[in-house]
Amino acid sequence: MSTITPEVCRPAMSVLLQGWGEGATAYTRFNLSDPTDSVVVRSVALTSYPAGEAKRVIAAVEKSLQDCSSAAYEPLPGTTIHAKLSPGDALSAGDESLTVNVSYTEDGFDSHLAYGLVRTGDVLVWFNFGLTFGSTLPMEKKAALIPHLEESLVDRQVKKVETALHAASSS
Repeated sequence: MSTITPEVCRPAMSVLLQGWGEGATAYTRFNLSDPTDSVVVRSVALTSYPAGEAKRVIAAVEKSLQDCSSAAYEPLPGTTIHAKLSPGDALSAGDESLTVNVSYTEDGFDSHLAYGLVRTGDVLVWFNFGLTFGSTLPMEKKAALIPHLEESLVDRQVKKVETALHAASSS
C-alpha cells in the first residue's frame, strides 16, 4: 500500500483504497458496468476473513475515520493526492456498514469517490463509485454529478453474499 499520512488515517484509507483489510483470507473484485454512463467507475469487492476479523476490520476503519478528515496518499510513486474524507450515513444492508465520501482536486479536475463497506458475518463487501470532472463547473452541476451509493445496488449484492453464506452453512 502507498504511503498514507497522517498515521491515524492509515486503517481507513488502506481498506478504502484497496478494498480489503489486513487478515483477509480471500477476495474477489469486479467492476459493474452501466451502459448509460461510461465515466462512473463502479467496483465491488468481496473479502472473507477468519472468525471475528471482519468485525475487527470495520471497527478499525470506523475508529480511524473519527479522527481523519483529510489524508495524503501516493496512488503512484511521485504522485501525492490530498483528499478530504466525509463519513456518510450507514447503509441498511448487512450486519453493520459505513459510507465515506472522498474528494480531491488534481491537475484542475475534481474527483469524488463514494465508498461503502458492509459486513455480513465474516465477509466484507466493498463498494467504490467514482467520478472526475472539470473544476470550473458551477457548484449546482457539481452537486448533481457527485456519485453516491445506491441502496438498491448495495442490497442486491449483500443479499447474494447472505444467500451464499447461508447455503455454505447448510451443507
